[in-house]
Amino acid sequence: MSRFLNAGALTALTLLSLPLSVAGHEGTVFANRAACLARAEELPDFAFEEAKLWERQGAGSEARLCQALALLLRGDWLLAAPALEATADEMVRESASMRANLYSRAAMAWSNAHKLPEAEVAFGKALELTPRDPQILMDRAIARAGIEKYWDAITDLDRVIELSPKMAEAWLLRAQAHHVLALDAKSMVDVEAALRLAPQSGEALLLRGNLRAAKSDMIHAKQDWEAVRRVAPGSPASTIALQNLNALDRAQSEQKRELKQKKEQ
Repeated sequence: MSRFLNAGALTALTLLSLPLSVAGHEGTVFANRAACLARAEELPDFAFEEAKLWERQGAGSEARLCQALALLLRGDWLLAAPALEATADEMVRESASMRANLYSRAAMAWSNAHKLPEAEVAFGKALELTPRDPQILMDRAIARAGIEKYWDAITDLDRVIELSPKMAEAWLLRAQAHHVLALDAKSMVDVEAALRLAPQSGEALLLRGNLRAAKSDMIHAKQDWEAVRRVAPGSPASTIALQNLNALDRAQSEQKRELKQKKEQ
């Protein structure tokens, strides 16, 4: 289970959620937070250097926030993640949702840097501030699964499903976690729920086919794998489904040869 941060339009989202609280004075690099963040979205390399100058002019945490987001927007994950966490730690007067947003972005940066234990910790800080945020719970579940903490991932996903029962991805992720733990009956219940919500999900169809194959229900397994090829052509799920179909064809051909040889003896 993995997910990578889509950095595009991050600043646009941030501008909606962060107050425009700092007014600059004549001669400063930026008039306020919004101006710096807009610059970061447009030209993050320049914005980072300009925000460092703005910090020396007295902008303080506002400038450090802009630097952190500029690092994020240019994909410097290992620098952005601790910078975002430090900024969230510092800006204690901001709203809980704003600080949770920063911790969550830090966690996604850690994830993109393949530092999943650090991501789990940062997601935890976000959830201390907004414990009922299903997306942050989902993201932490993905990080936890990535470091094989499947029971902890399931705990998060239980909460996501409680809060957002129509989130198909949560049902699918929990199905995958249950399958890894060899709890295939629970996995089947979850994947069926996922498919009721998202019947064209290639990943869910692939998993259901695999679960059916494990029970020797090869007729229905084949139907699921063929469906994956139709609904998600060119996807990783489609590639695996094709491999499964080819393996099934080889096994069935071998069985036919063996039966023929027995009849001829």
